[in-house]
Amino acid sequence: MNCRCGCDALKSKNWKTTVSLEDLKPGDCAEILGYQGGDLKYKSKLLAMGLVRGVVLHVLQIAPLGDPIEVGVLSYRLSLRKAEASVLKLKRI
Repeated sequence: MNCRCGCDALKSKNWKTTVSLEDLKPGDCAEILGYQGGDLKYKSKLLAMGLVRGVVLHVLQIAPLGDPIEVGVLSYRLSLRKAEASVLKLKRI
C-alpha cells in the first residue's frame, strides 16, 4: 500500500538533491519533499503538525549541543530532535 506522504517523490531524480535538517544552519530555508522510512505512527504525528510536502521550513535556532533544532513552519515554531527529523527529506531553497 502506498502512503501519501511523498515517499514516492524521493525515488525520482530529486533524491540526490535532498538534505536533512541537521545539514541546515540558522537562517536557512528548505521545502519538504516527503518522508523516508521511519515509524508510521511518528510520520502521522509530523503530518498532523503540518509538515506536509511543499511546506517551507525556516531554521531559527540550533541548541548549543546541536539538538534540538527550532524551525518556523506555517505560523508557529517547532522544536525537532535530529534523530526524529531524519525522516524528513528537504530541498534547500
